[in-house]
Amino acid sequence: MKNIAKNFFYQTVFQLAKIIMPIVTIPIVSNALGPDGVGLYNYTHSIAQYFVLFSGLGITLYGNRAIALAWAKKQNVSQTFWEIFTFKMFATILFLFVYFSIVLLFFNNKIFYMVQSLSIFAVLFDISWFFMGIEDFKKTSMSNLAVQVITFLLIIIFINDKNDVLLYTLIQASGMLLSQVFVWPFLKKYIAFERVSIKKSLLRFKGSVMYFIPQVAIMLYTNLNKTLLGGIVGSVAVGYYTNSLQLNDVFVTIITTLDVVLLPYMSGLFAKDNTSRIIQMMDTTIHLQLFFSIPIMFGMLTVFDKLVPWFFGRQFLFIISVIPWVVVLIIIKPLGLSISRQYLMPIGKIGEYNKSVIVGAIINIIANLILLPTIGFWGVIISTIISEFFVTFVRTRSFLKATDFNFDLRKIGGYFISGVVMCVVTRFLTTSMSASALTNIVQVLIAVPIYFGLTTLFKVNPLIAYLSDRRK
Repeated sequence: MKNIAKNFFYQTVFQLAKIIMPIVTIPIVSNALGPDGVGLYNYTHSIAQYFVLFSGLGITLYGNRAIALAWAKKQNVSQTFWEIFTFKMFATILFLFVYFSIVLLFFNNKIFYMVQSLSIFAVLFDISWFFMGIEDFKKTSMSNLAVQVITFLLIIIFINDKNDVLLYTLIQASGMLLSQVFVWPFLKKYIAFERVSIKKSLLRFKGSVMYFIPQVAIMLYTNLNKTLLGGIVGSVAVGYYTNSLQLNDVFVTIITTLDVVLLPYMSGLFAKDNTSRIIQMMDTTIHLQLFFSIPIMFGMLTVFDKLVPWFFGRQFLFIISVIPWVVVLIIIKPLGLSISRQYLMPIGKIGEYNKSVIVGAIINIIANLILLPTIGFWGVIISTIISEFFVTFVRTRSFLKATDFNFDLRKIGGYFISGVVMCVVTRFLTTSMSASALTNIVQVLIAVPIYFGLTTLFKVNPLIAYLSDRRK
């Protein structure tokens, strides 16, 4: 448990940086590049991401679990590592070649795609799965943090206007590559070089493909939306869509930090046939997650109209009408991710995991085919919400059927009532205030005590319960 706490600390520091830095850079980038520039970056990035996906071939999840199992069972971890790495190297080189061939033949803005190729090249050096597998999050977290700080400073200094879209692309893509390269010096402490047979390395495809199939499906209900919007409606629409979800993604990242830490730990418990302990821990972690995700959703509903004009810039005022629809994802996505990372993956229920994302992908594609030609931009928004809902629904249903886990409706009801009251009271008290950073700070200072006070009054505040237990 000490190891979990330590890893959670490092991941939290890293994830907090991923929250704090975008709070500074999103306004700079949005105001400098505008919807068209933000859209162009995200559209070209979305194309490159398909090749990042195929180059990785599910190794991040497969490698994490394979290393965790080898480590727990005292097997030859070095051999496992080099077999997985060799397999991934062949895949990355192959798909880089395919990417360059397609881009040079079929796409405009070729220079943007050339720069975006650095993110594909970064897949070759990505060994985060190894450190996750041995539950050593310090090295990857701190290395990524160092690169994020460098990227952050470069954006602040050099991104000034619409002419800097290519430079912004270079900074972001280079950051992805450097964050992977910086971790390699730490590897020698754990791994000795071993020659491995190409045949054995390629056999790793069989294991990784089970994790790769859901990654393709995930891409079809997340990244595909940007590609369709850019190809059919235009890059400005991609800019609106991306920024509408930006803050959601930041919150989802921090809420699900514990999941990343727990995946190898849960895999280790499963290797020791301790599934009951997994369920026991999830009873705590899922309700703790909802304790934070529910008020964050209502918090966004509290501040959004006072936030967008100064944070994203007046070029993005359109997304004021979009954010109230997408904030529900702040609850839906982390819940689905928790069930998959803390339960389905560690115990090897990849079939159920695959089923959830395939259902999401099919629903997203069908919804987009129906809605995008008729209602355009809003079709993609509706498709995103519906597909994410069904992914989480399928995972939750599978989890509840297979275990004796039950959601505590009294606690969850308390979180919702507290969140609604917090939102209504705070909006009422600040309705006449102008859209500014000061207004948002005042809203937070009003909202947080209301939520924590009400959840304590309803006796559903897990933090108070934790502190009470510590005193005993």
